Amino acid sequence: MSVLQIPVPANLTVSVMYLNDHLCFEIRSILEKMSGDIDAVSPSYSFSDISPYYDPEMGTGVKKIIFSFKEPVEREKLVDIKLKCVDLEEKYSVNGKRTVNLDPGLLSLENFILATGKNFSHRIYLGKGVFAEVTLMFGKKGVVKELPWTYRDYLYEPARSFLLEVREIYRVKREKILKNNGI
Repeated sequence: MSVLQIPVPANLTVSVMYLNDHLCFEIRSILEKMSGDIDAVSPSYSFSDISPYYDPEMGTGVKKIIFSFKEPVEREKLVDIKLKCVDLEEKYSVNGKRTVNLDPGLLSLENFILATGKNFSHRIYLGKGVFAEVTLMFGKKGVVKELPWTYRDYLYEPARSFLLEVREIYRVKREKILKNNGI
């Protein structure tokens, strides 16, 4: 028989797709007020060079950056964080088109999970219209395991190295949580 356990809080990330650098800075400030201090920031990279998927909605030249937050979060909070991100996307939309796309995720030692509003066969419903998917799995010695639905940009630089860096930052946070809880 399995014993039900509450997992250690995970490392919150938010991936931001944008065109305007000033807007990205503004969104970063809002996200910090919402989720606390940021402890790591990926280099900004061209998402449009990897995929034109968002170009019809957002315009050509979409860039992406990933923020990692200092304080780990209880995993069930992902639903509320996604809802706040959707509200921000709507607030900054122009004529029904997003000017910013926010994808919150949880990074742990074992995987990287993204929240979405879109259902699909490999996604699990969390509540309030939010689904989650395991986007990447992590193996030993920095091995990144892709899945058939993994968004390609997370496999390429600089995102791949950044997520591995955040995983190591999280490893220290996790040890501190376990130590503080006497585990």
